Amino acid sequence: MKLFATTLFLSLVSTSAFAWGDCDYSRDIERTVDIGSVDLIEVEAGAGFLKIKGETGRKDVLIEARLCSSDEDMLEKMDVVTDLSSGSAHFETRYPNKSQWGNGWDSASIDLTLTVPANLAMDVEDSSGEARVENVASLKMTDSSGELRIRDVAGDLSVRDSSGEMDLKKIGGNVEITDSSGGIYASDIKGNLRVLADSSGSIEARRVAKDVIVERDSSGAIDVVDVGGDFTVEKDSTGGIHYDNVDGKVSLPN
Repeated sequence: MKLFATTLFLSLVSTSAFAWGDCDYSRDIERTVDIGSVDLIEVEAGAGFLKIKGETGRKDVLIEARLCSSDEDMLEKMDVVTDLSSGSAHFETRYPNKSQWGNGWDSASIDLTLTVPANLAMDVEDSSGEARVENVASLKMTDSSGELRIRDVAGDLSVRDSSGEMDLKKIGGNVEITDSSGGIYASDIKGNLRVLADSSGSIEARRVAKDVIVERDSSGAIDVVDVGGDFTVEKDSTGGIHYDNVDGKVSLPN
């Protein structure tokens, strides 16, 4: 089985012409999808708010979405479709082909909430807008922009984030982060916390049971408190480094 075992896939097509205030026409979707015995959920989302929450004992996926558009014809062509295959469930938000859009000022977005089985892992890609994920088995998250909040992941967590603040709490396994900009706040990590790269923004870590490793930090302060293992910073360009209550070794760049 792959590390991130369940897949729910949602594709939201975005464009630089989106005007977030334009919601002349809207439509709500609420549907339940029987995903059978799949063990991977993928989600790919674009413009709009995204929330994924795991529910103990659940066997299906509840989709709740608000579709919003500045064009009524465009709204009618937007939808959330489902494709099930062996081992995975694939959900995709559909937009009309860009060539069918009325003009460059048309806008479209989808606010999406997914309630999924808590025992399944997630592989999520979010293009823009705030995203929240909570109570899942494990998570691989790719986020382009917007605030990201993750809570209660039973296993490992991997995050690749381009911009926006990142708030991670109560992770049962190891955490691996690659971040371009925006602050990183991580707490109550039962495994290792590894930051592969952080271009800008502060890094704050609290209550990490094992090691904290920062491989490369370009700018912003690093503040680490209550570490059960080692604390290592391999490369740091600018910004202070503060640490307190580290049980293991501390290794900082010269």
